[in-house]
Amino acid sequence: MSGTLIPRLGGAEAIQLFSDLEKQLSDGCPAAELVNTEELGVANPTGGPAPDARQIQQWRSDVMTRLRGIDMHGAGGQPRFGLALGRAISDVIAPIKADAAHEGVWTYLALRVFPDVLYARWPGDIVQGQVKLPPDRWLGVSGYRDRNYLKVTWRRWMVMGDIMETADPLLGEDEFLQLFGRSALARNKRLIREAARAILEFGSDQSGSRSYFSRDLMKAICSRSGAVFLDVLDDDDIRDFVQQQALGLLRSRGRRAAA
Repeated sequence: MSGTLIPRLGGAEAIQLFSDLEKQLSDGCPAAELVNTEELGVANPTGGPAPDARQIQQWRSDVMTRLRGIDMHGAGGQPRFGLALGRAISDVIAPIKADAAHEGVWTYLALRVFPDVLYARWPGDIVQGQVKLPPDRWLGVSGYRDRNYLKVTWRRWMVMGDIMETADPLLGEDEFLQLFGRSALARNKRLIREAARAILEFGSDQSGSRSYFSRDLMKAICSRSGAVFLDVLDDDDIRDFVQQQALGLLRSRGRRAAA
């Protein structure tokens, strides 16, 4: 971890820049020309050293090098792209905790440093001839759901990157949503990791229905979390707890199939 701070955008500034990008894209501007590593914004003034434009440019260059050659349009391409992006942000930019918790850091990276990456993955729709980008994926919590794509991929890598490296097939967006979409559970890193392992192990043979399995598993875990204080369980207990819920679901499905 370098300890170098990341510039931030204020909420109003981010929303205005987002609107400007939509207009530029609607006018036919190539996404790569939206990159702006010269306007740095303001980093946390008391947190440590701030980067200059050259360092920001190096961050971008190193991240883009790691993404090169990944075809998002092929089978499993989008999950592979997200995994590589999250790892690149972790390895190259290495946000400190205070920065990672601030939404302005992620809107700065999305709107100034990597708008072409965001546009490649979340291009939005054309409405009456105008580009309409998905604000939750670009802005995150600036008045919308906390789903900034860069933040999401970084967090997924930080929580379960080692699990994802050996997963086949990789978890998809629906499955990630089930794992991280419930705030009461998403804060428990050990629980998320064990649930991911259970989805990969027990759901991989559920032809075409792994996303349904992940939904039912997380619902089962959530329903039991009120009766079981998960934070005090050790790693073995967490693993047993998740496995019990997964096995219970599979037995229930087996009974329904046999009926």
